[in-house]
Amino acid sequence: MQRRPGEFFTLEARALQRALFNAILLVFGLLLVIEFAGAVLTPLVFILLAVVLVMGLNPLVARLEARFRVPRRLGALLVVLGTLALFAGLVAVLVPLLMAQGTRFAESLPTLIKGFEESLRTLGQRYPALAPLSQGLPQVNFSRFLDGNMVGQLYAIASSVVGLLALTLVLLTLVLFLLMNPDPLVKGVLSGVPPHNRPVVERTMVRIGSQLGMWLISAMISSAVVGLLVGIGLALVGFKNAVLFGVVAAVTNPIPFLGPWLGISLPVLVAGAEGAWSLVFWAIVVLVVVQQIDASITNPLILGRTVHLHPASLLMGVLIFGSVKGIMGVFLTVPLLIIIKALYEEVYLELFKRPEVAEESVNNIVSAGQGEEADKAEPAPKETPLPLKVQEK
Repeated sequence: MQRRPGEFFTLEARALQRALFNAILLVFGLLLVIEFAGAVLTPLVFILLAVVLVMGLNPLVARLEARFRVPRRLGALLVVLGTLALFAGLVAVLVPLLMAQGTRFAESLPTLIKGFEESLRTLGQRYPALAPLSQGLPQVNFSRFLDGNMVGQLYAIASSVVGLLALTLVLLTLVLFLLMNPDPLVKGVLSGVPPHNRPVVERTMVRIGSQLGMWLISAMISSAVVGLLVGIGLALVGFKNAVLFGVVAAVTNPIPFLGPWLGISLPVLVAGAEGAWSLVFWAIVVLVVVQQIDASITNPLILGRTVHLHPASLLMGVLIFGSVKGIMGVFLTVPLLIIIKALYEEVYLELFKRPEVAEESVNNIVSAGQGEEADKAEPAPKETPLPLKVQEK
């Protein structure tokens, strides 16, 4: 069929208009998704935390139901109340000690900061190359915290405590509901999947649940052991606020890579500000010994090799999720990586039938192609001719 004059340009103009319209629609769609994601990011993180707790507590509820014939609703209530009672007992034991040592630490904080500044100035005078460290230090006015705005500060602290308690209550309520009756949610997820793909999704959910549960139990026990050993070790070497430092080490321990160093940095800085360099040395020794015990005994016995995560992926996860959601993102790095890895390996690779990568391809990439070039450069072995008498035979 012959086109009339100018019809070609009309078709091109319509295609260009359609492409521009689709591009504009895509841009506005992405902006809407980004805006929506920013608005719901905090609730999603809250829901993820509840799911992690449910995955960790669900094995206990299932064991009560299977072995002791306890109804699931009653078992979920007992597990949640038991966890809450254990947490309340720890708070009742630790809060008086933390209040006493925290108050003493706060009272000595101005003196510690002045001592730290004086140490930096002394280093700058002794080693001129380090002089910039002592210049431009921020001046902290501690008296403003004790002036006339005390009522407003107490109100802000009380509001934060009330908000934290309310958030904890909502979290425990959500965990309790999910533990009591998870069947409708599981059935709803599987119903939205085609029947021939449901085994893949079922296997993925089982893997995520088991690994998140193992990680949660391991993180809790490992943090408790690390906090206890750090507190005892620092008390033995002469630190006054050993309980406070042990709690800090326990809280920061679940953070991959950075947690142990954050936990020990506070006692090291305090000892350095006081000029007690022997305590600095012993604090580092305590950290190294505790981390060796945790890495060699606690984690292998509890976690085993259930969660396979590369150290580089852990560090990248800390950087990415920490930049997105701050300290909460850092704490949830391991659960998020467990979920992402399970979805990639069990869903993406399985549904799209991706073949397994050959070891030769991996080695070639890792060696930057040097192995392949060496194979090409190596000449083939020459065949040695047989002796003449043998040939005649």
